[in-house]
Amino acid sequence: MIAGLRVRPGLALFIVAVLIGSVAALRGEIRPSMITPLTLAAVIAIFIGEQLPMRISGRVIAPLTTAPALGLILMPLSGGGQEPSAPTVMAVVWLSILLGGLVARLSGRSVVEGSLGSRFIGMAVACVCARGVTIDGSDLVGWAFSPDVHPALGAMGLLAAAAAGGLVERVLDSLVGLAAGRHLTHVLDAEVGPLAGISAAAITTGPLLAVASRIVDWAAIPLFTIPVLLSYVTVRRVATIRHSVDESLVAMSRLPEVAGLTRVGHVRRVVELACVIGQQMNLDPQGLHDVERTALLHDIGQLGLTEPLRGGATIYASAAQDEEMALAARKIIAGASKLAPFAPLVAHVGTPFRRAREFGEHIPLPSRIVRVANAWDDITEGARSPRAGAVALERLHLGLGYDYDPEVVSALERALEL
Repeated sequence: MIAGLRVRPGLALFIVAVLIGSVAALRGEIRPSMITPLTLAAVIAIFIGEQLPMRISGRVIAPLTTAPALGLILMPLSGGGQEPSAPTVMAVVWLSILLGGLVARLSGRSVVEGSLGSRFIGMAVACVCARGVTIDGSDLVGWAFSPDVHPALGAMGLLAAAAAGGLVERVLDSLVGLAAGRHLTHVLDAEVGPLAGISAAAITTGPLLAVASRIVDWAAIPLFTIPVLLSYVTVRRVATIRHSVDESLVAMSRLPEVAGLTRVGHVRRVVELACVIGQQMNLDPQGLHDVERTALLHDIGQLGLTEPLRGGATIYASAAQDEEMALAARKIIAGASKLAPFAPLVAHVGTPFRRAREFGEHIPLPSRIVRVANAWDDITEGARSPRAGAVALERLHLGLGYDYDPEVVSALERALEL
Protein backbone atom coordinates (compact mmCIF):
# COMPACT_ATOMS: atom_id res chain seq x y z
CA MET A 1 0.00 0.00 0.00
CA ILE A 2 1.30 3.52 -0.80
CA ALA A 3 2.53 5.30 2.34
CA GLY A 4 -0.10 7.61 3.78
CA LEU A 5 -2.88 6.10 1.61
CA ARG A 6 -5.59 4.37 3.54
CA VAL A 7 -8.89 3.29 2.06
CA ARG A 8 -11.77 3.78 4.47
CA PRO A 9 -13.73 0.53 4.88
CA GLY A 10 -17.06 2.34 4.52
CA LEU A 11 -15.98 3.98 1.29
CA ALA A 12 -14.68 0.65 -0.05
CA LEU A 13 -18.08 -0.93 0.66
CA PHE A 14 -19.82 1.95 -1.08
CA ILE A 15 -17.60 1.45 -4.14
CA VAL A 16 -18.60 -2.22 -4.23
CA ALA A 17 -22.27 -1.17 -4.06
CA VAL A 18 -21.71 1.29 -6.92
CA LEU A 19 -20.18 -1.46 -9.06
CA ILE A 20 -23.04 -3.88 -8.34
CA GLY A 21 -25.65 -1.19 -8.96
CA SER A 22 -23.97 -0.09 -12.19
CA VAL A 23 -23.83 -3.65 -13.54
CA ALA A 24 -27.50 -4.14 -12.61
CA ALA A 25 -28.45 -0.87 -14.36
CA LEU A 26 -26.63 -1.96 -17.52
CA ARG A 27 -28.13 -5.46 -17.53
CA GLY A 28 -31.61 -4.50 -16.38
CA GLU A 29 -34.51 -3.82 -18.71
CA ILE A 30 -37.26 -1.60 -17.37
CA ARG A 31 -40.42 -2.22 -19.41
CA PRO A 32 -43.40 0.20 -19.53
CA SER A 33 -45.58 -2.46 -17.87
CA MET A 34 -43.47 -2.10 -14.71
CA ILE A 35 -44.28 1.60 -14.30
CA THR A 36 -47.41 1.28 -12.18
CA PRO A 37 -48.81 3.22 -9.19
CA LEU A 38 -47.50 0.41 -6.95
CA THR A 39 -43.94 0.68 -8.29
CA LEU A 40 -43.99 4.47 -8.12
CA ALA A 41 -45.26 4.39 -4.54
CA ALA A 42 -42.41 2.06 -3.53
CA VAL A 43 -39.79 4.22 -5.29
CA ILE A 44 -41.12 7.38 -3.63
CA ALA A 45 -41.07 5.64 -0.22
CA ILE A 46 -37.45 4.54 -0.75
CA PHE A 47 -36.51 8.10 -1.73
CA ILE A 48 -38.19 9.55 1.37
CA GLY A 49 -36.58 6.89 3.58
CA GLU A 50 -33.12 8.05 2.49
CA GLN A 51 -33.97 11.51 3.82
CA LEU A 52 -34.73 10.05 7.28
CA PRO A 53 -31.75 7.94 8.36
CA MET A 54 -31.32 7.09 12.02
CA ARG A 55 -28.07 7.21 14.00
CA ILE A 56 -28.16 4.79 16.90
CA SER A 57 -25.32 3.39 19.00
CA GLY A 58 -22.81 4.85 16.57
CA ARG A 59 -24.48 3.19 13.59
CA VAL A 60 -26.59 4.66 10.78
CA ILE A 61 -29.61 2.77 9.46
CA ALA A 62 -32.57 3.70 7.25
CA PRO A 63 -35.53 1.45 8.18
CA LEU A 64 -37.92 3.60 6.15
CA THR A 65 -35.81 2.71 3.09
CA THR A 66 -35.35 -0.97 3.90
CA ALA A 67 -39.05 -1.79 4.30
CA PRO A 68 -40.36 -0.46 0.94
CA ALA A 69 -37.21 -1.63 -0.89
CA LEU A 70 -37.76 -5.19 0.32
CA GLY A 71 -41.44 -4.86 -0.54
CA LEU A 72 -40.56 -3.85 -4.09
CA ILE A 73 -38.11 -6.74 -4.40
CA LEU A 74 -40.59 -9.34 -3.12
CA MET A 75 -43.85 -8.23 -4.72
CA PRO A 76 -45.04 -9.37 -8.18
CA LEU A 77 -44.49 -6.56 -10.69
CA SER A 78 -45.49 -8.19 -13.95
CA GLY A 79 -49.24 -7.72 -13.78
CA GLY A 80 -49.68 -11.29 -14.95
CA GLY A 81 -46.86 -11.34 -17.48
CA GLN A 82 -43.22 -12.30 -17.11
CA GLU A 83 -41.62 -11.14 -13.87
CA PRO A 84 -38.68 -8.70 -14.25
CA SER A 85 -35.22 -10.11 -13.76
CA ALA A 86 -33.13 -9.67 -10.63
CA PRO A 87 -30.84 -7.06 -12.29
CA THR A 88 -33.87 -5.03 -13.36
CA VAL A 89 -35.36 -4.83 -9.87
CA MET A 90 -31.91 -4.32 -8.39
CA ALA A 91 -31.35 -1.38 -10.74
CA VAL A 92 -34.62 0.27 -9.72
CA VAL A 93 -33.78 -0.08 -6.02
CA TRP A 94 -30.21 1.17 -6.55
CA LEU A 95 -31.25 4.23 -8.53
CA SER A 96 -33.90 5.08 -5.92
CA ILE A 97 -31.42 4.79 -3.05
CA LEU A 98 -28.72 6.67 -4.94
CA LEU A 99 -31.08 9.50 -5.90
CA GLY A 100 -32.33 9.75 -2.33
CA GLY A 101 -28.78 9.85 -0.97
CA LEU A 102 -27.74 12.47 -3.50
CA VAL A 103 -30.66 14.76 -2.63
CA ALA A 104 -29.92 14.29 1.08
CA ARG A 105 -26.29 15.29 0.51
CA LEU A 106 -27.27 18.34 -1.57
CA SER A 107 -29.68 19.34 1.19
CA GLY A 108 -26.80 19.45 3.66
CA ARG A 109 -27.54 16.19 5.48
CA SER A 110 -24.66 13.80 6.02
CA VAL A 111 -24.69 10.54 4.07
CA VAL A 112 -22.63 7.67 5.47
CA GLU A 113 -21.20 5.77 2.50
CA GLY A 114 -20.65 2.53 4.42
CA SER A 115 -24.23 2.47 5.68
CA LEU A 116 -25.63 3.17 2.22
CA GLY A 117 -23.36 0.53 0.69
CA SER A 118 -24.26 -2.20 3.19
CA ARG A 119 -27.93 -1.31 2.82
CA PHE A 120 -27.92 -1.78 -0.95
CA ILE A 121 -25.77 -4.92 -0.89
CA GLY A 122 -28.26 -6.40 1.57
CA MET A 123 -31.05 -5.51 -0.83
CA ALA A 124 -29.08 -7.09 -3.69
CA VAL A 125 -28.73 -10.35 -1.75
CA ALA A 126 -32.48 -10.38 -1.03
CA CYS A 127 -33.15 -9.69 -4.72
CA VAL A 128 -30.93 -12.57 -5.85
CA CYS A 129 -32.69 -14.89 -3.39
CA ALA A 130 -36.14 -13.73 -4.48
CA ARG A 131 -35.62 -13.50 -8.23
CA GLY A 132 -32.57 -15.65 -8.90
CA VAL A 133 -33.47 -18.81 -6.99
CA THR A 134 -35.60 -21.21 -9.01
CA ILE A 135 -38.29 -23.33 -7.36
CA ASP A 136 -40.47 -25.62 -9.49
CA GLY A 137 -39.45 -23.80 -12.64
CA SER A 138 -40.09 -20.24 -11.42
CA ASP A 139 -38.33 -17.75 -9.19
CA LEU A 140 -39.16 -17.42 -5.49
CA VAL A 141 -41.58 -14.53 -6.05
CA GLY A 142 -43.49 -16.41 -8.76
CA TRP A 143 -43.52 -19.56 -6.63
CA ALA A 144 -44.69 -17.72 -3.48
CA PHE A 145 -47.71 -16.21 -5.25
CA SER A 146 -48.57 -19.31 -7.29
CA PRO A 147 -52.14 -20.64 -6.76
CA ASP A 148 -50.62 -24.09 -6.15
CA VAL A 149 -48.61 -22.91 -3.13
CA HIS A 150 -50.21 -22.37 0.29
CA PRO A 151 -50.15 -18.63 1.10
CA ALA A 152 -48.50 -19.23 4.48
CA LEU A 153 -45.69 -21.23 2.87
CA GLY A 154 -45.20 -18.57 0.20
CA ALA A 155 -45.05 -15.83 2.82
CA MET A 156 -42.41 -17.75 4.78
CA GLY A 157 -40.34 -18.06 1.62
CA LEU A 158 -40.49 -14.30 1.09
CA LEU A 159 -39.55 -13.73 4.72
CA ALA A 160 -36.51 -16.00 4.32
CA ALA A 161 -35.28 -13.93 1.36
CA ALA A 162 -35.81 -10.68 3.29
CA ALA A 163 -34.03 -12.09 6.36
CA ALA A 164 -31.05 -13.13 4.24
CA GLY A 165 -30.69 -9.60 2.91
CA GLY A 166 -31.15 -8.07 6.35
CA LEU A 167 -28.54 -10.37 7.86
CA VAL A 168 -25.99 -9.46 5.19
CA GLU A 169 -26.63 -5.76 5.77
CA ARG A 170 -26.10 -6.06 9.53
CA VAL A 171 -22.96 -8.20 9.17
CA LEU A 172 -21.40 -5.80 6.65
CA ASP A 173 -22.27 -2.80 8.80
CA SER A 174 -20.69 -4.49 11.83
CA LEU A 175 -17.52 -5.35 9.91
CA VAL A 176 -17.19 -1.75 8.74
CA GLY A 177 -17.50 -0.62 12.34
CA LEU A 178 -14.81 -3.04 13.50
CA ALA A 179 -12.51 -2.11 10.63
CA ALA A 180 -12.95 1.56 11.49
CA GLY A 181 -11.63 0.88 15.00
CA ARG A 182 -14.84 0.56 17.01
CA HIS A 183 -14.74 -1.72 20.02
CA LEU A 184 -16.39 -5.11 19.64
CA THR A 185 -18.27 -4.15 22.82
CA HIS A 186 -20.00 -1.27 21.06
CA VAL A 187 -20.72 -3.30 17.93
CA LEU A 188 -22.32 -6.18 19.83
CA ASP A 189 -24.17 -3.84 22.16
CA ALA A 190 -25.68 -2.07 19.16
CA GLU A 191 -26.75 -5.30 17.47
CA VAL A 192 -28.67 -6.63 20.49
CA GLY A 193 -30.15 -3.28 21.52
CA PRO A 194 -32.82 -1.09 19.92
CA LEU A 195 -31.06 -1.50 16.58
CA ALA A 196 -32.10 -5.16 16.50
CA GLY A 197 -35.75 -4.29 17.06
CA ILE A 198 -36.07 -1.59 14.41
CA SER A 199 -34.09 -3.68 11.89
CA ALA A 200 -36.33 -6.71 12.47
CA ALA A 201 -39.43 -4.52 12.05
CA ALA A 202 -38.17 -3.21 8.71
CA ILE A 203 -37.22 -6.67 7.44
CA THR A 204 -40.53 -8.30 8.35
CA THR A 205 -42.50 -5.41 6.85
CA GLY A 206 -41.03 -6.13 3.39
CA PRO A 207 -42.85 -9.47 2.89
CA LEU A 208 -45.98 -7.95 4.45
CA LEU A 209 -45.98 -5.19 1.83
CA ALA A 210 -45.52 -7.76 -0.92
CA VAL A 211 -48.44 -9.88 0.25
CA ALA A 212 -50.71 -6.89 0.89
CA SER A 213 -49.99 -5.40 -2.54
CA ARG A 214 -52.06 -8.16 -4.14
CA ILE A 215 -55.09 -6.91 -2.17
CA VAL A 216 -54.79 -3.13 -1.76
CA ASP A 217 -52.29 -2.39 -4.58
CA TRP A 218 -50.23 0.82 -4.08
CA ALA A 219 -51.99 1.65 -0.80
CA ALA A 220 -50.02 -1.19 0.83
CA ILE A 221 -46.89 1.01 0.82
CA PRO A 222 -48.18 3.87 3.03
CA LEU A 223 -50.54 1.71 5.11
CA PHE A 224 -48.11 -1.02 6.12
CA THR A 225 -45.11 1.28 6.50
CA ILE A 226 -46.86 3.11 9.36
CA PRO A 227 -45.76 0.52 12.02
CA VAL A 228 -42.14 0.98 10.92
CA LEU A 229 -42.59 4.76 11.09
CA LEU A 230 -43.96 4.52 14.64
CA SER A 231 -41.07 2.24 15.63
CA TYR A 232 -38.70 4.72 14.00
CA VAL A 233 -40.05 7.60 16.13
CA THR A 234 -39.92 5.54 19.33
CA VAL A 235 -36.43 4.17 18.78
CA ARG A 236 -35.15 7.59 17.78
CA ARG A 237 -36.37 8.94 21.10
CA VAL A 238 -34.72 6.06 22.96
CA ALA A 239 -31.50 6.65 21.03
CA THR A 240 -31.55 10.33 22.00
CA ILE A 241 -31.93 9.42 25.67
CA ARG A 242 -29.13 6.83 25.47
CA HIS A 243 -26.86 9.31 23.71
CA SER A 244 -27.47 11.85 26.47
CA VAL A 245 -26.66 9.24 29.13
CA ASP A 246 -23.46 8.22 27.31
CA GLU A 247 -22.32 11.82 27.01
CA SER A 248 -23.02 12.42 30.69
CA LEU A 249 -21.10 9.27 31.59
CA VAL A 250 -18.04 10.28 29.55
CA ALA A 251 -18.14 13.78 31.00
CA MET A 252 -18.38 12.39 34.53
CA SER A 253 -15.50 9.97 33.90
CA ARG A 254 -13.20 12.88 32.99
CA LEU A 255 -13.81 14.82 36.22
CA PRO A 256 -10.87 13.25 38.15
CA GLU A 257 -8.54 13.91 35.20
CA VAL A 258 -9.72 17.52 34.78
CA ALA A 259 -9.29 18.05 38.52
CA GLY A 260 -5.69 16.83 38.24
CA LEU A 261 -6.31 13.77 40.41
CA THR A 262 -5.37 11.18 37.75
CA ARG A 263 -2.94 11.00 34.85
CA VAL A 264 -4.03 12.21 31.43
CA GLY A 265 -5.52 9.38 29.37
CA HIS A 266 -5.65 6.94 32.30
CA VAL A 267 -9.39 6.31 32.14
CA ARG A 268 -9.38 5.84 28.36
CA ARG A 269 -6.54 3.30 28.57
CA VAL A 270 -8.23 1.39 31.40
CA VAL A 271 -11.50 1.24 29.42
CA GLU A 272 -9.75 -0.13 26.34
CA LEU A 273 -7.75 -2.74 28.26
CA ALA A 274 -10.70 -3.82 30.43
CA CYS A 275 -12.88 -4.38 27.35
CA VAL A 276 -10.15 -6.48 25.70
CA ILE A 277 -9.83 -8.57 28.87
CA GLY A 278 -13.62 -9.02 28.91
CA GLN A 279 -13.51 -10.25 25.32
CA GLN A 280 -10.79 -12.74 26.24
CA MET A 281 -13.08 -14.02 29.00
CA ASN A 282 -15.92 -14.46 26.44
CA LEU A 283 -18.30 -12.05 28.15
CA ASP A 284 -21.62 -11.46 26.44
CA PRO A 285 -22.54 -7.96 25.18
CA GLN A 286 -24.24 -7.07 28.47
CA GLY A 287 -21.17 -8.18 30.42
CA LEU A 288 -18.90 -6.11 28.19
CA HIS A 289 -21.27 -3.16 28.60
CA ASP A 290 -20.95 -3.45 32.39
CA VAL A 291 -17.16 -3.66 32.15
CA GLU A 292 -16.98 -0.54 29.99
CA ARG A 293 -19.24 1.50 32.28
CA THR A 294 -17.37 0.35 35.39
CA ALA A 295 -14.03 1.27 33.81
CA LEU A 296 -15.30 4.71 32.85
CA LEU A 297 -16.37 5.45 36.41
CA HIS A 298 -13.72 3.55 38.38
CA ASP A 299 -11.82 6.69 39.50
CA ILE A 300 -14.83 8.88 40.27
CA GLY A 301 -14.43 8.10 44.00
CA GLN A 302 -11.14 10.04 44.07
CA LEU A 303 -13.23 13.21 44.11
CA GLY A 304 -14.14 12.35 47.71
CA LEU A 305 -10.58 11.93 49.01
CA THR A 306 -9.36 14.41 51.59
CA GLU A 307 -5.75 13.82 50.46
CA PRO A 308 -5.03 13.15 46.74
CA LEU A 309 -3.17 9.96 45.80
CA ARG A 310 0.33 10.10 44.39
CA GLY A 311 -0.12 10.35 40.61
CA GLY A 312 -3.75 9.30 41.05
CA ALA A 313 -2.61 5.65 41.29
CA THR A 314 -5.14 3.76 43.38
CA ILE A 315 -2.74 0.81 43.83
CA TYR A 316 -0.99 2.98 46.43
CA ALA A 317 -4.21 3.69 48.33
CA SER A 318 -4.58 2.47 51.89
CA ALA A 319 -7.54 0.40 53.03
CA ALA A 320 -9.07 3.52 54.61
CA GLN A 321 -8.69 5.44 51.34
CA ASP A 322 -10.26 2.56 49.41
CA GLU A 323 -13.27 2.72 51.71
CA GLU A 324 -13.41 6.49 51.34
CA MET A 325 -13.36 6.26 47.54
CA ALA A 326 -15.99 3.50 47.49
CA LEU A 327 -18.33 5.56 49.67
CA ALA A 328 -17.82 8.67 47.52
CA ALA A 329 -18.40 6.69 44.31
CA ARG A 330 -21.67 5.27 45.64
CA LYS A 331 -22.93 8.72 46.60
CA ILE A 332 -21.96 10.35 43.29
CA ILE A 333 -23.24 7.62 40.99
CA ALA A 334 -26.40 6.90 42.97
CA GLY A 335 -27.46 10.50 42.27
CA ALA A 336 -27.93 9.62 38.59
CA SER A 337 -30.82 7.15 38.25
CA LYS A 338 -29.59 5.78 34.91
CA LEU A 339 -26.14 5.03 36.38
CA ALA A 340 -27.23 3.82 39.82
CA PRO A 341 -26.92 0.09 38.87
CA PHE A 342 -23.18 0.62 38.30
CA ALA A 343 -22.56 2.05 41.79
CA PRO A 344 -21.86 -1.35 43.42
CA LEU A 345 -19.61 -2.39 40.51
CA VAL A 346 -17.50 0.75 40.82
CA ALA A 347 -17.38 0.53 44.61
CA HIS A 348 -16.02 -3.05 44.42
CA VAL A 349 -13.11 -2.13 42.11
CA GLY A 350 -11.08 -1.36 45.24
CA THR A 351 -11.93 -4.70 46.89
CA PRO A 352 -8.96 -7.12 46.97
CA PHE A 353 -9.67 -10.60 45.60
CA ARG A 354 -8.69 -12.28 48.88
CA ARG A 355 -11.95 -11.09 50.47
CA ALA A 356 -13.84 -13.28 48.01
CA ARG A 357 -11.47 -16.23 48.56
CA GLU A 358 -11.21 -15.97 52.36
CA PHE A 359 -14.56 -14.51 53.43
CA GLY A 360 -16.83 -15.46 50.54
CA GLU A 361 -17.59 -11.84 49.70
CA HIS A 362 -19.15 -11.42 46.26
CA ILE A 363 -17.01 -9.27 43.99
CA PRO A 364 -18.66 -8.76 40.58
CA LEU A 365 -16.59 -9.87 37.60
CA PRO A 366 -16.59 -6.39 35.98
CA SER A 367 -15.07 -5.01 39.19
CA ARG A 368 -12.34 -7.67 39.19
CA ILE A 369 -11.55 -7.01 35.52
CA VAL A 370 -11.32 -3.24 35.99
CA ARG A 371 -9.16 -3.71 39.10
CA VAL A 372 -6.57 -5.61 37.06
CA ALA A 373 -6.72 -3.18 34.10
CA ASN A 374 -6.39 -0.21 36.46
CA ALA A 375 -3.41 -1.77 38.26
CA TRP A 376 -1.69 -2.44 34.94
CA ASP A 377 -2.04 1.20 33.86
CA ASP A 378 -1.04 2.52 37.29
CA ILE A 379 2.17 0.48 37.20
CA THR A 380 3.08 1.17 33.56
CA GLU A 381 1.93 4.83 33.82
CA GLY A 382 0.78 4.52 30.21
CA ALA A 383 4.15 3.32 28.88
CA ARG A 384 4.05 0.62 26.21
CA SER A 385 7.66 -0.56 26.36
CA PRO A 386 8.43 -4.28 26.90
CA ARG A 387 10.20 -3.46 30.16
CA ALA A 388 7.21 -1.56 31.54
CA GLY A 389 4.96 -4.49 30.62
CA ALA A 390 7.30 -7.02 32.24
CA VAL A 391 7.45 -4.99 35.48
CA ALA A 392 3.66 -4.65 35.54
CA LEU A 393 3.11 -8.38 35.00
CA GLU A 394 5.58 -9.20 37.76
CA ARG A 395 3.74 -6.90 40.17
CA LEU A 396 0.41 -8.46 39.21
CA HIS A 397 1.76 -11.99 39.69
CA LEU A 398 2.97 -11.06 43.17
CA GLY A 399 -0.61 -10.19 44.05
CA LEU A 400 -2.30 -13.23 42.43
CA GLY A 401 -5.04 -14.62 44.63
CA TYR A 402 -4.54 -11.82 47.12
CA ASP A 403 -5.17 -8.56 45.27
CA TYR A 404 -6.10 -9.84 41.82
CA ASP A 405 -8.24 -12.63 40.34
CA PRO A 406 -5.88 -15.18 38.69
CA GLU A 407 -8.37 -15.83 35.87
CA VAL A 408 -8.52 -12.14 35.01
CA VAL A 409 -4.73 -11.83 35.03
CA SER A 410 -4.51 -14.85 32.71
CA ALA A 411 -6.99 -13.16 30.35
CA LEU A 412 -4.82 -10.03 30.47
CA GLU A 413 -1.77 -12.05 29.45
CA ARG A 414 -3.68 -13.55 26.52
CA ALA A 415 -4.79 -10.07 25.49
CA LEU A 416 -1.24 -8.78 25.58
CA GLU A 417 -0.13 -11.56 23.22
CA LEU A 418 -2.52 -10.37 20.48
